[in-house]
This record gives sequence, C-alpha cells and structure tokens, in this order.
Amino acid sequence: MPALQNPSAPPDAIVLQDYDHHGRMWSLEIATGLLRPASGRCHGFVHVRDAPARGGPPVAAALYAEGHDAGVLWLQYGPQRWDCAAVAVRQVSEPDGHRLFTVSGERGPELELRYPKPDPGPADPAYDWIDTVADDFFLWAAERLADTGTADAATARRALAEHFATGFPPA
Repeated sequence: MPALQNPSAPPDAIVLQDYDHHGRMWSLEIATGLLRPASGRCHGFVHVRDAPARGGPPVAAALYAEGHDAGVLWLQYGPQRWDCAAVAVRQVSEPDGHRLFTVSGERGPELELRYPKPDPGPADPAYDWIDTVADDFFLWAAERLADTGTADAATARRALAEHFATGFPPA
C-alpha cells in the first residue's frame, strides 16, 4: 500500500505526533524506522526510545494508519512493522516493576521489550491510571490493540484507524 502523500514527508514516510512531546512531530521513514523533524497533519503517534546500550540512533516505536485505507493500523519498532490485525500485542508489569511489551505472530513472539516503568517524578497524590498510560507509549499501544477478538475492540481499532488515516492537527 503506498504511503500517504504529504508535502512535509517524503513519499515513503509518514508524519506522526511525538507521544511524549506533543508539540513535536516526526516524519517516520517506513522502511528504515528513521526519524526526521516534520510538520503537517499527523497519522498516528511515535515514541522515541533512547539509543540502545551498544550505541546507535534512537529507536522509533509507532502506531499509525498509512494511506487512505482506513482499515489498517500499523505497529512499528525500528524497521520492523506489523499489521495490527495479524498480531497479538501485550504489555505486563513484572513483580520487580519492569514492564514487558510483546508482539506475537503466528509463530510466537516477534518482539519482546523489557523496560523500566516510567518515573512519574515526585510523589503526586493525583497520579492515577490515566497518568500511567500517558507516561507509557507501550502500555497505551497495548490497550488500543488488546482483546482483538471482541466486537468492541474491533470497533475501537477501526475508529482509531479511520482517525489516523484522515489525519489530525498536532496538539
């Protein structure tokens, strides 16, 4: 499927809003997962993970709709990407506080990311589940893609795909 044509992104890229810095937008090169600053209507969200311990560029994790086919949501991590209808996505909290984000296909896990839970900063008595989701892209993505077998989940994913395909102005 061809990428959405946007004058602010190359033809093989898509404009996404930064999940952690809402005033920032990125052009995600779909084939490589590389990011460049961008502008325009956004077609999903991207979380920029710090560079791996062994060095190298930051890694982009994104959830988006590509093109005008509103039926497809894509999940991408670096250069790897999955049609969300073809995989199961889970995020769990481990007893030691770490989180485990897993993308599983027909042959089992295709991506497993273990990471520390986000640090909310100083104790805040008003910090609740909504804040937890806002601080953790992987938790947010897993919740958007959970329970793929239910009618409500399918309807919610379809609405999200349509919203992303149409595009939205950055916040």
